[in-house]
Amino acid sequence: MAMERKTQLVEVMQTEILARLPLKTISRFKSVSKKWKSTLESVFFRRLFLSLHQNSSWSLMYGEKELIGFHECKTLDLPKSPASLIPPPFKRYDIGDCNYKCSSSGLVLLTDGSDKAYCYVGNPVTQQWIKIPPPPSDPKGDSTLFGLLTRLDQDGVVLSFEVVRIASYKRTNDYLSSDLSVLLYSSETGIWTSKVIHSPILIGDVSNINLNGTIYFGCLSVPGNLLAHDFYSESDQFRVVQLPDYPDHNKDYKRTLTTSAGFVVYVRALAKKEETVLKIWRLNNDDDDTWHLLWEVGFPITGNYVPMAMHPFDVGTVYLWSQRNHHLVSCNLRKRDYTLLGDAADDCFIDQSVCKKSVDELWFPRSFSVLEEQDLSFRVCIWLFQFVIPRWMESVPRPPQAEIIDTTSLLSHATATHERMMRERENYDYSWYAC
Repeated sequence: MAMERKTQLVEVMQTEILARLPLKTISRFKSVSKKWKSTLESVFFRRLFLSLHQNSSWSLMYGEKELIGFHECKTLDLPKSPASLIPPPFKRYDIGDCNYKCSSSGLVLLTDGSDKAYCYVGNPVTQQWIKIPPPPSDPKGDSTLFGLLTRLDQDGVVLSFEVVRIASYKRTNDYLSSDLSVLLYSSETGIWTSKVIHSPILIGDVSNINLNGTIYFGCLSVPGNLLAHDFYSESDQFRVVQLPDYPDHNKDYKRTLTTSAGFVVYVRALAKKEETVLKIWRLNNDDDDTWHLLWEVGFPITGNYVPMAMHPFDVGTVYLWSQRNHHLVSCNLRKRDYTLLGDAADDCFIDQSVCKKSVDELWFPRSFSVLEEQDLSFRVCIWLFQFVIPRWMESVPRPPQAEIIDTTSLLSHATATHERMMRERENYDYSWYAC
């Protein structure tokens, strides 16, 4: 009996030690024995690991450009720039390669430059990619590849994904409402389905964020509103979500929509003479789409600061960018203090030139028509996205009969396709010149 207790104690200590190691090391230890493999792949071990490692590395993206990278998690042995895991050749050329489209819960969606009907979904950490075939109703890919949705379990592990293509958009009811026709590919079934979603107002802006299978569209045609739809639901209707401070048309406000700790979060900044005041709401996960005011805090920083994002795991941390001095500030809402961040910080990478250009483009548009002035007085930025590295190195959900490709194979495909298309272009140019 004493020996049995001692063995159990050793196993418990062993599990506690293993849970503190980097994931790549844990993956290698699976080959030690069947017992270790069973332990390391158990739900108990996964939850123990996640409880000990609350954060993950993440980047703030503007399209395919990485503005800021936070290297907060050492458990994956990752580089300082999380977005650097997306191989640069995927976005080097205009034709013939695979281009970054978007990401969701650590998975990345790539277009196929040689054949727009195909796309790829993969995990750049595990370097696993799945080639998604074209919809049977759209074999040439005339529909627009739009987005990637994921569904998570209670531990934040991806259970399934959906690829969204927009087939058509139609204004209805004398341009007062609209219908969005989409094609959806499910990793659970491996097949495409079609769906028409009705909106009581026009979709004036396709900028969006997504969270747990729901896409939130900006809607500048009706200021102060979002359109939301859960693509995993059977509903064929968009929900209209009114922003919490509408109709406060103060042009000095800088507003952004982001996500944090599993919620959609709305951030508003106002520059005053001696401070910058932040007001932050969280969209409750209820049927009424109500907002809860989380924070109203003033910080002794002056100038033109714009909100960039909330920390994806900590709703008590918000990041601001100074358009005057071109630096990033991390604001701790609980302690009401702030930290100036820069490349000198071990856990933060900032591309200042890209930040400056992108922020100025978003908050200082060059020109607008008279009709847009009212919308601009209630302008909300939802063009910045969080690319979060998964906290657990799970495999990409595999659709039935789908083939998993590694990054090396995908790179070879992109390079070969680019070279072939360049040769075709050269031959075409030469034949045209010869004529």
